[in-house]
Amino acid sequence: MSYGSAAVVPRRVSSPAEAREVVEAEGAALVSGIASEEAAMDFGREMLGDELVRVGRQIEATRANAEAEGAVVEQQPADERGRKREVSRDTSLPMPPHNDGFAFGDEAPDRLFLLQARPAADGGENFLVDGLALVDLLPAEIAEFVRTVPIDHSEPGIPQGVTSPILRTTPAGRPQVRHHPFLAPVLGHDEQWPFVQAWLDAVVAARDTGARFRMDAGEMAVVDNYRMFHGRHGYADPNRLLYSIWGWTTSAVAVPDRVLDIVNAGRPAG
Repeated sequence: MSYGSAAVVPRRVSSPAEAREVVEAEGAALVSGIASEEAAMDFGREMLGDELVRVGRQIEATRANAEAEGAVVEQQPADERGRKREVSRDTSLPMPPHNDGFAFGDEAPDRLFLLQARPAADGGENFLVDGLALVDLLPAEIAEFVRTVPIDHSEPGIPQGVTSPILRTTPAGRPQVRHHPFLAPVLGHDEQWPFVQAWLDAVVAARDTGARFRMDAGEMAVVDNYRMFHGRHGYADPNRLLYSIWGWTTSAVAVPDRVLDIVNAGRPAG
């Protein structure tokens, strides 16, 4: 089965209103001429309009930050399954496809703004995988599992306390499909591992065989974080800089009352 057709290059748009329309219909859009992180947040506020609840910077993605954050996460203990959190410190490897904020469960943002401030001199191309399109490409038995069987979406050591299918309908009636490399069956249901692994393999295959795109300085991908998995391919340039800005709308499952700490997610300060 070829899954590469689920990877998409977002359509270019010219205004916040057009971005809102295209993201709602297609899951992502691409805009240019964004001069700064603050301009990106202004664009997000205008785009979300009356649906806006919260928007703000979350991640400053650089090679140095990846190394520093990865070193902190490596010191965190394993969970009851023996799994450990992992943040890749090697930017020469492609990122795992993911929805941003997956460690935070229902509090993950539903809108995402990825601003390329400085592209890598070589490599670092972006990818987007349409999770809904990918489910439609799965063999029937795997697709049925994805739609109906609750699994554990928590990151190692950060239990979420709830389970749900990989593809679910939110209380606001939106489809939400999720992927990150730590998905697992609910404890005690190891017989479900082949289905979970089939989903993990399908998403990575979509990344590896599908379209990729390069964002130049000032270009921003606007993404439905409930529908699309994103990431970038490998790079070595220490000057590459991308801002990940998170947004929550009135149809988000839950909106956090604090700034979310990815590195120490679920752990008390101090």
